[in-house]
Amino acid sequence: MSISDVSLGLPSDIDADVGAINDGAETLDGICATMYGRSQDLDGQFNSSASEFSDLVAWDISSASAQELQSWWEAGRALTHGAAVLRLWGEDIGTYRETRADLEERFQTAKRNAQARVDNPIASAAASGRTGGLVEGIVDAAANNRAEREEQEVMALNGYACELLVEHTTAWDLLMDQADLAKKDLRNGPSEETMERLVESGHLSSNQLGFFPSDDVPLEEFIESAGPASVNTWWTSLDEEQQQEAMEDHPELLRDLDGIPTVVRDELNREHLDEEIERLEAEVAEAEEGLNDAVRSPSSPNADVDDSIATNDLSELEEQLETLTTMHGSLNDDNADRYLLALDTEDRGRAIVSNGNPDTAENVATLVPGTTTTWQSTNDQMGRANSLVDAANDAVEGDHAVISWIGYDAPNISEAAGPGRAEDAVDELSSFQDGLRATHENASPSHNTVIGHSYGSTVVGHTAQSDDGLNADEVVFVGSPGPGADHVSELGFDPENVHASRAENDGISVTPDAVHGVDPTDPDFGATVFDSSPGTELPNWAGRATNPLGDAHSEYFNDDTASLEYMGEVIAGRK
Repeated sequence: MSISDVSLGLPSDIDADVGAINDGAETLDGICATMYGRSQDLDGQFNSSASEFSDLVAWDISSASAQELQSWWEAGRALTHGAAVLRLWGEDIGTYRETRADLEERFQTAKRNAQARVDNPIASAAASGRTGGLVEGIVDAAANNRAEREEQEVMALNGYACELLVEHTTAWDLLMDQADLAKKDLRNGPSEETMERLVESGHLSSNQLGFFPSDDVPLEEFIESAGPASVNTWWTSLDEEQQQEAMEDHPELLRDLDGIPTVVRDELNREHLDEEIERLEAEVAEAEEGLNDAVRSPSSPNADVDDSIATNDLSELEEQLETLTTMHGSLNDDNADRYLLALDTEDRGRAIVSNGNPDTAENVATLVPGTTTTWQSTNDQMGRANSLVDAANDAVEGDHAVISWIGYDAPNISEAAGPGRAEDAVDELSSFQDGLRATHENASPSHNTVIGHSYGSTVVGHTAQSDDGLNADEVVFVGSPGPGADHVSELGFDPENVHASRAENDGISVTPDAVHGVDPTDPDFGATVFDSSPGTELPNWAGRATNPLGDAHSEYFNDDTASLEYMGEVIAGRK
């Protein structure tokens, strides 16, 4: 037998078309995307599928029972997991074929080297670089004729082929085990081992894991990877008893979680508000007692300084308590329809209050405030939101909701407010707006507007330009130092849906374009510019020390102003 006749003898390749397997995975993903109304936006709202997929199955998701939603959720999970398992199986086939090709290449290389040793043993041995190789080649050439050398090489090749076939058997057995597991995974759902491989290989993303959480995934871990649509799908898949249990076990996680319904967040945050009031009442009493003790026994050499510090601390606690008490009264006003969506009193904190229920309203607006805003600004912001609701009702009597969104760490007016705080707020605002879509209960989506005032307009602008974008129909900039863009086209909205105004006496005009982009009321920016009342004249230079932007900067929301009337029409969908 000659060297050319020696064969590795691999069995036939597996009869599988990886391209067809991946096409099947794409088909499953497409079905799932259609089911959830996510064909265009993977973070789209769950209930939006009522208008798309329901036409195919004649079933209204938005009014489905918890049991029906559970089945719907399980079907979506099966499709997503099935697509991932198919892709993993295709990858396993590819890995096996790479191993198979490597074995063939190694054997062909061995055959070429063997033929070279037969044809020219001296040159081949010298080229090998082995110590004493040249001498070995000379001895081999002298001791063995060509036929004898070829016989030896054929025997060696057959032995090497056996070694490679053992490697192939190992690879083949692994592939067959993977095939059996893939069949079981497609039939019963991925095993724990497969889930680990799916995540490690990237065939199942963290977002998909969040959209279809396993029973053993802790809620904290689920929330880290789940978007608002995923959260809402999970929540609506629970029955009432399970929802109540989740509220009792995880109030801190759910009360400020986008995708959780408004009434649920409101209930949990009102409980938290009561707890905060009780805490502050106790701290005020303790601070008063400590101050009284210090007055009765001024033994410290720094008693005056200590008293001053204690007095300031007490004053701050009393202000916080007054804010929360006023907020409590506003929320429980029988004539008001308000919902507390978030409350965090740590440092500058966070507070989100809606005038009207955004889950049921036809028109929903989110007001993003500017510099100096903290959680203690909530009551003033609620007043602006109430004025905007009234203005929307003046435009069109209907169901409107306006949200005071103190959801980011706003800079102080004394700071050189660059874009950093706005960039830090992007994820929060984007997620909140997605959450409004996810929790909306009506079959048709609400008309959503985002209003950015002062530095809040910079937050809105940066969010609109981010990868996740700003889920809204209209954008309004008032008293803006700049949205962080040079042209309206950068925001992802049609020019007629981007509205901007700046009062004649608003001191924000001193902000240079280089800091936050072009003034959105500049004709070259391309937005729809609307009129504002001139506002109170700017104070003299001495007065600028305490009020650098002037009163006009805050008067866009005052009653009987052109700006408030226009914003009401935008909210109501008249513009």
